[in-house]
Amino acid sequence: MKLRGQFTDADILIRDIDDATRAQIKTLVDCPAFAGNKIIIMPDCHSGKGSVIGFTMKLGDLVIPNIIGVDIGCGIEIYRIKTDHIDFEKLDRFIRHRIPSGFERRNHNPLAGSYEENYYTSKLEKQIEKICNKIGLDPSVAFFSIGTLGGGNHFLEIDQDERGGFWLSLHSGSRHFGLQIAAYHQKRARQWISQHEKGWHFRDLEYLPLGQGGEEYLEDMRVAQKYAEINRRTMTRILLEEFFHQDINETESIKSVHNYIDFDDGIIRKGAIRAHDGERLVVPLNMRDGVVIGRGKGRKDWNLSAPHGAGRRMSRHQAKKQLSLEEFRKSMEGIWSSTVNVHTIDEAPMAYKPSKLILESLSENVDIEQIIKPVYNFKAVE
Repeated sequence: MKLRGQFTDADILIRDIDDATRAQIKTLVDCPAFAGNKIIIMPDCHSGKGSVIGFTMKLGDLVIPNIIGVDIGCGIEIYRIKTDHIDFEKLDRFIRHRIPSGFERRNHNPLAGSYEENYYTSKLEKQIEKICNKIGLDPSVAFFSIGTLGGGNHFLEIDQDERGGFWLSLHSGSRHFGLQIAAYHQKRARQWISQHEKGWHFRDLEYLPLGQGGEEYLEDMRVAQKYAEINRRTMTRILLEEFFHQDINETESIKSVHNYIDFDDGIIRKGAIRAHDGERLVVPLNMRDGVVIGRGKGRKDWNLSAPHGAGRRMSRHQAKKQLSLEEFRKSMEGIWSSTVNVHTIDEAPMAYKPSKLILESLSENVDIEQIIKPVYNFKAVE
């Protein structure tokens, strides 16, 4: 489906979308900040804060901080676990003891002095501290949040593949560090627009041109995206090495980031993942139906991208209002979880689009290898 606008068009890779999503996409194609840039919207699209979820576009000469938004670098990683039995109750206690979630932070930097090439380096440590000082964030908040899960749709999960093997799945991002970076640059974008674009009426789509603040946003994005990566790696290392007793560097893994600017292929992805030809990728469906493992087909008419999940069909408010705890619990039968409760009902499987619908769309640009099924789930509570 194509949606034409005043300044550009959007290709929407699904037949039916709700009115709120359509309206949000229409605002984008009618906004002069997107002039001349082709927008391609993924099949799992739904309305979001600042920008529609499922947005992809080539990076141009303007940057809009609210497109990526606050959870910079958020992504999914899965790791093959070398065991044939897991005590889920013991694992649950371990996670609650060793992995802070929700608004919790640590009381120290778990990586202080523990530098690792290509991950946590002294250079990155200094960059994080420099950005914190610039945006007015206590550096300890950023450093003490490394290795923490966060809330919302972030999760830790054990999935089982077709051969009975176990995988650790983890979903998290850049925590409060990314949020504050986004807020800082969006404020600067509003200031720039108020000085240079009189009569601007596209709320939350204020931009910064490269050379006039935009390049600084991109520099901070690189750091925030790396921060998100080491945040996930820290949690994974703790779980793999302390609980499962295996070396993270000798463990098979697949990673897909879905809220970022890809500085390799130049694509902005908001609720979308990279799907280059032959590239391994992971797509979570919901907390009941599991995680897709596949390989990208590299279709340029999809912006070398793929859906990042099933996509919400209910807002969090709607889910809390319309879904019952009884049906939530029933939908999760057979999956060990201590977090199926009223506080996580907005993440119930029924709050998301049917997996079948997304799997049909996903196959257009992904060769699906298998779907690993959850046997344990820990959903963060805010």
